[in-house]
Amino acid sequence: MKKEILRAVKFIVDNNLVKGTWGNVSIREGNIIYITPSGVPYDKLKEGMISVVDFNGNLVEGLKPSSELPTHIEIYKSRKDVRAIVHTHPVFSSTISVVSSEIPPIIEDAVMILGPEIKVSEYALPGTWELAKNVVDALSDNHAVILKNHGLITVGTNIDEALTASLICEKTAEIYLYALNIGNFSTISNEDAVMLRNKYLNSYRHMGKDVR
Repeated sequence: MKKEILRAVKFIVDNNLVKGTWGNVSIREGNIIYITPSGVPYDKLKEGMISVVDFNGNLVEGLKPSSELPTHIEIYKSRKDVRAIVHTHPVFSSTISVVSSEIPPIIEDAVMILGPEIKVSEYALPGTWELAKNVVDALSDNHAVILKNHGLITVGTNIDEALTASLICEKTAEIYLYALNIGNFSTISNEDAVMLRNKYLNSYRHMGKDVR
């Protein structure tokens, strides 16, 4: 799990999804959560530094966990299918967080992988249980949620799915912003969006795509 965390943080840095020490990544294994520590530059992060905590937030080993641990805990508690969480601050998704309450169903791959609509959660201060509740409410059974005036969280049954979801959401946010600027765009019907989403959940997601 620790090697997977290191691979994931390299991925989000290489794909320009974070700057500095912002953002965090976690993987769940049973009732244990492996999560990036607080304030450690990603290029300095080593396996032994990675925080290991239980579902009560108690530190088992490693350094002090990310301040966003409450949100990770609440997502894992509410979504038994989720085994990995990626929190990033990409430009286009973050822009959506200050100008819109959602991204409607505009692109097929986003509808399939992320959900029919990508919601923006209500604002709350970072690292709080209030934020955690708002995120869980807006995420629902989707694979992405944008945090108001903050950034992006994506989830998956494994780290690859969560990382892919981050890229898809950022691409979709960029497209939506271009569409808003043009002022005329089409959406996928709710009926078709639900069908596409179910097709992904029941078929495509099991093809084992790897983002290495």
